[in-house]
Amino acid sequence: MFYFRINKLRIFDNHENAFLFFKRDLAQVKLISFVTADDQIPILDAWIAEIDTARKAQLLEQAVRQIASTRVLTEIANVKDNAVLTFGDTGYVLYQSVAIPEDFNWCLIATEGDDNVRAIGEQLDSIVNHPEFDRFAANMGTLILGAANPAYAAGVIVTKFLTTVAADALKKNGDDQLGILYMSLNRKEHYLYGERKRDGIPDLTGNLRVDYSIFAF
Repeated sequence: MFYFRINKLRIFDNHENAFLFFKRDLAQVKLISFVTADDQIPILDAWIAEIDTARKAQLLEQAVRQIASTRVLTEIANVKDNAVLTFGDTGYVLYQSVAIPEDFNWCLIATEGDDNVRAIGEQLDSIVNHPEFDRFAANMGTLILGAANPAYAAGVIVTKFLTTVAADALKKNGDDQLGILYMSLNRKEHYLYGERKRDGIPDLTGNLRVDYSIFAF
């Protein structure tokens, strides 16, 4: 078994400003997590091997839907500046599998806004109807050229596409991005003996600090 957890999240600036006594400096925070791991690789292997154009398009759509379905959406109310969000004494499982993955990628997006997180989930469920999907699909073959593991590289690219779509949707809905974290881990280097715990990992914006852990047996 393999468990990947988020244990703690610190947000320095919630992007909300109090106005005199009429508005509290509290934010509605949404967390969106994507994990791409070995269980998505077989269908991407099939996509790479397929030569029939129509079948190839179907396989890519299936792969994108499969990865989109692994998302975790979480909403947290009344978040202050410098808030430390804890997830109990056991952490919150973002990804689990029966087999221990050899590699996996993780993306975490934190945003501030009042729209319902369910709407973002609905947009991700219909991702293949997104205006940019056809262009993305057409470019996939070029993007993975020269990759040591083309199927795994394709999974990473799909995750980044989903992340971009989610971030754009949130922005159009008036949400502010609080932070974004990309992380790639592999078994040999990072969890060879089934455990890893890291605290205070900064995101790309410097506004977040993340604690996470891995436990496998």
